[in-house]
Amino acid sequence: MGWILAAMIAFGVAVGIVFPFLVTPLISLRPGEEQAFRVACVAAGFCVGGFAYGVARFTLFRANRRLACLAAYDGLTGLLNQRQFARSLSAELERARRSGQSTTLIITDLDRFKRVNDEHGHTVGDDVLVAVAEQVAKSVRPYDVACRIGGEEFAIILPQTAKDEGLEIAERIRARVEADERDGQPRVTISCGVASYPGDAATVRDLTRCADDAMYAAKAAGRNTARVWAG
Repeated sequence: MGWILAAMIAFGVAVGIVFPFLVTPLISLRPGEEQAFRVACVAAGFCVGGFAYGVARFTLFRANRRLACLAAYDGLTGLLNQRQFARSLSAELERARRSGQSTTLIITDLDRFKRVNDEHGHTVGDDVLVAVAEQVAKSVRPYDVACRIGGEEFAIILPQTAKDEGLEIAERIRARVEADERDGQPRVTISCGVASYPGDAATVRDLTRCADDAMYAAKAAGRNTARVWAG
C-alpha cells in the first residue's frame, strides 16, 4: 500500500501545483497573495491525496474481508465450508496433541435427501438444508465448529470432547432435526457418525474417514440414528 499512498499524494500535489497556473489569470489577487495562494493549493492537494488514499485503503479492507468471508463460509447455510472444515479440524487436532485431550468429530447426512429434491424441487431442498443447518447450530456449544462439507452432509468438530459425550451431542442433533416441523417443508431425518482423536485416528484424513464410516453404519442400521466408529 506504500506505493499507492505515494501515488495519491503525488497526484494531489501535482494538481495543487498546476491548479494555480490555470486559475490565477482568471481571478484577482492582491500583491503578495499569489505565493500564499499557490502554497494553499499545494497543501490542499496534499490533503486530498491523503484522503483519497484513506478511502482506497478502507475500500480495499472491506473487499478483502468480504472475500475472506466468502472463502470460509457456505453461501447457503452460513456454516463453515469444506475448505475451512479441513483447516479447523487440523488446528483442533494439533491443539489436542499439545494438551493431551480428546477431539471428537461428528459427520451427519440427510436421509433420502434425493427424494426431497425429486418430489418437492431443489428450492424446497435448499430450504430444508438451511433448516437442518439451523438445528445443527442450535445444538452445539459456542466453541464447537459446525460445517457444511457436502451437498447434504454436515460435520461438527467438538474440541475437548470424548467420544461418549460426542455421541450424546450427535443424538441431540438427530432428535432436533427429526422433531423440526416447518410449514411447506417435508420432515427429514439424519444419520450421524462419531469418531474421536486419539482413540480412533491420529490424522485429519483418518478421523474423517472413521466418522464417515460410522455414519454409513448408521445408514445401514436403518437411518435416523447415531453410531460411533467401532473399528
